[in-house]
Order: sequence, then C-alpha cells, then structure tokens
Amino acid sequence: MSKRFGAASGSVTRRTALKGMAAAAVSVAAPSIITKAWAATPIKVGVISPLTGAWTVYGKAHFSGFELAVDEINKAGGVLGRPIEIVVGDSKTEPRIVVEQANRLIRQERVDFLAGTFSSAERNAAGPVVAQSGKILLYPTWYEGQSQEFFPGVCNKDIFMFGPEPSQQVWPHVDYVMKKHGKRFFLIGSDYAWPRETNKMFKEKFSQLGGEVVGEIYIPFNTPQYESALRDIRNAKTEVVFHSLTGSDTVNFRRQMHAAGMTKDIALWTVDDEEVVTSGLGPEVSGGAYVSFDYFMTIEQPNNKAFLDKVRAKYGRDALMNTVGVGMYNAAHMLALAIAKAGSTDTAKVRAALGGIVFEQAPQGPVRMRAEDHQAVVPSYLMQVRNNWTGVSDMFEQIQALPAVDPIPAKCKLPL
Repeated sequence: MSKRFGAASGSVTRRTALKGMAAAAVSVAAPSIITKAWAATPIKVGVISPLTGAWTVYGKAHFSGFELAVDEINKAGGVLGRPIEIVVGDSKTEPRIVVEQANRLIRQERVDFLAGTFSSAERNAAGPVVAQSGKILLYPTWYEGQSQEFFPGVCNKDIFMFGPEPSQQVWPHVDYVMKKHGKRFFLIGSDYAWPRETNKMFKEKFSQLGGEVVGEIYIPFNTPQYESALRDIRNAKTEVVFHSLTGSDTVNFRRQMHAAGMTKDIALWTVDDEEVVTSGLGPEVSGGAYVSFDYFMTIEQPNNKAFLDKVRAKYGRDALMNTVGVGMYNAAHMLALAIAKAGSTDTAKVRAALGGIVFEQAPQGPVRMRAEDHQAVVPSYLMQVRNNWTGVSDMFEQIQALPAVDPIPAKCKLPL
C-alpha cells in the first residue's frame, strides 16, 4: 500500500483520551511499500482519522480498516490497473481541523476521494467542503440517521454512510430488552447531535411498545463526576439505562454506576461500547451490559473469521477491530467496486455506481449501499457482555442477529 502523511499530522504527539485503554487500541502500522512497479498514476484517497484527541481509541481501528482494504486491493492489481494511494489527515477530534484537513487534501494533495471523519460534528464540518469541491466522502461511523432534523453533511449527495443509524442499531432490539428487564427507561447521553437524535428515534419506537421514559439528560463532554445523574436514575425507579455517552465520559459514568452498586438491579444498554471500549472498562464494570451494533469481533458470521485472520496477520495477534474500522474497510472495497463499475474516477460516474453496490465479503455479512439516500443496509447484532470475561474471545454473548436491516428513508431527497 502507498501511504503519505501530511505535515499537519506528523508534528503532534499522539495521546489517548481514555485512561487505561491505551493497551487496547490498535497502533497505526508503519507504511508498507508496494513492490510492484506501477506504470499508472495512483488513485489518491484522503483519509481523515482521529489519530489524536478525545477519540483516539477509535482512531486506530478507523485508519487500520481502510489501510487493510487498500493493501488487499493493491495486491490484487489495484483498480483499472492503478494502485490506490492513501494520504492521511489527522482530525485531532476537532471539527475545525477537519475543515482544514479536507481543504488541504483536496486542494494541495489533489486527492480523488475522501474517506473518514469520525463524529457527526466532524462529518458535518466536512459536508460543505465536499459539496463545494464535488468530491465524495465515505463516512464510516454509526450516526443519527437522515429521518430527523437536517444537519449539514446529512442528505448531501456527495456523502455515503457506511455505519448504522438508530432504526438499524436500536429499533430491532427494543422489544427484547423491554420484555427482559422492564419498561422504565432512563436516557443519558453526551450533549451533541448523535445522542439527541438517537434518543428521539428511540422514543418513537419505545412509545409504540408501551415503554415509559422516566428521565432524559445530556452531559457535557469531559464530565468527571456523575453523582447527581446517578441519584436521578435511582430516584426514578429506573429498570434500564439507555446509554449514549461517548469517549472518557463512558468510562467515568460506567465506573461510578458500578461503584454505586446500581448495576446489580438496573440493566444498562449502550450504543457506543464495543470490544475496544469494553476492554478498557474491564469485566467487573462491563459485565452484564447490552451493546448493539452492526459489527463485533465475536459475531457468528462466516466472513468474520477470515477478516480477523487478516487483521491479526497485519497488526498483531492482540489487535482490536470495531464498527468504524469495519465501516472504513467496507468503504474502501465498495469504492474500488464502484470505480471498476464506472470505469473511471470521475465523481459523478462513481457516485452513480456506488448506489446499489453490494460487498458480499463484508466482515459483518453482506452490505449494500442504497442508491436513493446513500445509506448502507447492514446487519444488526445485540450482544451482552459476559461476566468474568478474560479476553475478546469470551467477551460477548450473541443475543440477537438480523442479517440485513434497511434504515428508514431519508427525510430529504438527494439531488442525485
């Protein structure tokens, strides 16, 4: 694989924002070298990953997923006889930096496509840049969906969503959790677009099933103490906490809820924690929690074993992968399929070709890109963290698995 780091990303000291989780994160590997002498000019993809900042714990797998796919594509002969070259931009987990990096990659590095950004805020920051430049952005992260209020970057014809939205990640599992643990739910999330919109969609399904929201609060980033929130949860006679906190706030809240003895009689369902985050929490704190995503390392899916073998061969036997890494992996392969189908790297032709593309070898099971609104049709898994787990292999028990879940239609119509 060919890879170049921009000057902006190389001068920053990398740090992890979540205490105790550094050992769990996948390190970004040193560049590998293409040994084949390519005659054709490369197809350049600018990859914007959170390599430093609050979401570094996700950034390692985020970048590695795309890198692994590009290695596979290039080893198989590239696309249209051309190699793919990655040009890296570090978002530093800041939307304003995303704007700088997107502009640098497009205007200075002359990339053909963009992939990445992590949070909804980062994607929204990149939206106007790609709209103005006419470049495609491949976005890998689970997100708030396109059926709610308009956000910059959502309902943008040049952005393709490869991660699940709430009607895929949450709705399929509400009935199970309610029947198992009760109807009194308390919603706690970080104070930004994704948790608020996720909860809005959650409540839509929840009300249909006769559930009761007994509390709803949103927490500023980097909140160290949760005594008042835990008191509200207890006083509300909560049966299930529906949790959409992110980053270090996940760790702080979960540890304090456990220390208060509340996990013994209150179930917790999170739509943010998978192997990487759960590894950092440890078995005592994380045991018993429910987690729903389109991908886990322990899902019972034939494609997954071959994928993990490749991850470990490249990044080491203890390497961790997650939903955003898999989203990036799928995005790279589906971009290559679309370029081959279009017979060109022209944005309009590739945009048209991406709609309807199916990647049969996706690690979580076949993934299809929906043409009408650029949302991916993905599987949905509900897992429960085992008590006393010792590693990734015995961390989760698979509770429910749906092979393909369509997102609800976008509220706005894309000007395709």
